[in-house]
This record gives sequence, C-alpha cells and structure tokens, in this order.
Amino acid sequence: MRKFSINREPGKAFEPTEAQINKHKDFARLHHDYERLTKRGKKPIFRDPKLYLLIVLLGIVLLLLFLEEA
Repeated sequence: MRKFSINREPGKAFEPTEAQINKHKDFARLHHDYERLTKRGKKPIFRDPKLYLLIVLLGIVLLLLFLEEA
C-alpha cells in the first residue's frame, strides 16, 4: 500500500515532468484505454459456448427438480 505525505511547504509547487505531460497528450490512446476499461463486451450470450452451456445445464437441472416434485 502506498504511503502519502502532505506537502507543508507553501513555496514548493509540484509540476509534472515533460514525460508525464507527453504521456497524456495522446488522446486517441487515452480514449481507447478508457473505452476498453469502461465498456462491456458486445458478444451475445449464445456466442459464448461456456456461458451458453452453463445456462442450458442450469435449465435442465431446474426442469428435473420441478418435474420430480410434481
């Protein structure tokens, strides 16, 4: 875990370095990274074989439980 300290010197200002500034000037890359982090995948459920199989198996188990009690 990071440890932070409070700057109590009023005359000392923190300015970002040129490398830090240039890193954030590439707005296309920043936007792409943001979109990748915040947007969910657009893949439908039926195209994901593992999730589809899980849902089908759960449906079969629930159907068997429902039919056995009747």
